[in-house]
Amino acid sequence: MLSPSRAPAAHPAAPGGAAGRWAFAGTVLLLAAWGAVLGLNPRRAGDLHLYALAARRFWAGLPLYPPSDGLISFKYAPAAAWLFTPFALVPAGLAGALWNLASVAAFAFAAARWSAALRADGRFSPTHLACLAATLALAQSFFLELFYGQVNLFMLALLAVPLSAPSRGRDWSSGACLAVATVLKPTAALLAVALVGMRRTRVLAAAIACGVALHLPLLARYGWSGALGELRAWSANLDQTTLAWALGHNPQGLPTVLLAALHPLDAQPPRAALALAEAIAASALLAGAFVARLRGPALWSVLCLGVTLVSPLAWRANFVLAWPLLLALLTIASPARRRLGAAAVACVAAVEWIVSDAVLGQASARAVLATRVWGLAFVLALAAALWLLPRGAPELPAHQRS
Repeated sequence: MLSPSRAPAAHPAAPGGAAGRWAFAGTVLLLAAWGAVLGLNPRRAGDLHLYALAARRFWAGLPLYPPSDGLISFKYAPAAAWLFTPFALVPAGLAGALWNLASVAAFAFAAARWSAALRADGRFSPTHLACLAATLALAQSFFLELFYGQVNLFMLALLAVPLSAPSRGRDWSSGACLAVATVLKPTAALLAVALVGMRRTRVLAAAIACGVALHLPLLARYGWSGALGELRAWSANLDQTTLAWALGHNPQGLPTVLLAALHPLDAQPPRAALALAEAIAASALLAGAFVARLRGPALWSVLCLGVTLVSPLAWRANFVLAWPLLLALLTIASPARRRLGAAAVACVAAVEWIVSDAVLGQASARAVLATRVWGLAFVLALAAALWLLPRGAPELPAHQRS
């Protein structure tokens, strides 16, 4: 039996733990109910309807990116189109309701995974009240996510699975989730860099294998030449829409923040300049995590935000991927660091709650968004995380050391 002096320290019970648990659970249930009601309106969940249209085109063997779609089109890789098949088989309203319910369920799963990972690290004290605070701080992002029916809450769940401790079975599930996440958003490949640094080569190999498997339906449906044609069409579609939108008022990613200093609002930057801005953004994020010597869930939370922050089309709904980082900032075990982290989260919350059409009016909100204040607030949160989050791998409790 361990002596009291050698026993692992228990996390102190959070004040009002039961109240926090019920408050967070109630918030999740309200999100689910509101999302379902919203999704039943066929004029809502517009992005989901594009996903479902792509799935129907896939099974019909039709082009996924016809020029007639214009700028409002399916943006994901061709291999992702068939993943939306279940929502192409039901009426639009029912599909929207089911999608939003599944999105909120994915968020609840992700919240449990991230909280457990932070608690296991030992240098964080996650509570349900902190989960609630992180959710409320991202209120507008959650609103827009469910209003338009986007994939970011599923991304949050997919990126939470690789947090699991290494084991042969978990490595395959982690790799599969990372593969799906990367097919949906190529910037999720940032997490593959972390896997290399953490020497989790089995997860990386599983991700590559599963990524290849995800393309097999595309090859079966379109053949080699057709699949290559769809990949070229996807690349051309991304090129056209990214150049057209990268310096509009909505994008708030780090590449746009960098380019906005050199180009006016709504300009179309040169392709080379956009590519360079993306490379600088990704390199800066990875270098910051390396210099800060982050490990475990601290590193993962930074890279999870990075999936959005390094995208040139990152907009307000995409920033739900900041949820793990905000939770980490709010639950650092050191009280002094936690207070500074809470100040950074408060800056994000102020932008989320104030910079909106409902508060400022459409014209004023667009003018404020054009200053990139939204992106700058999340860059500030990222900088705070790189400074405040615990460095290095967590120490084992004394009774586990050899």
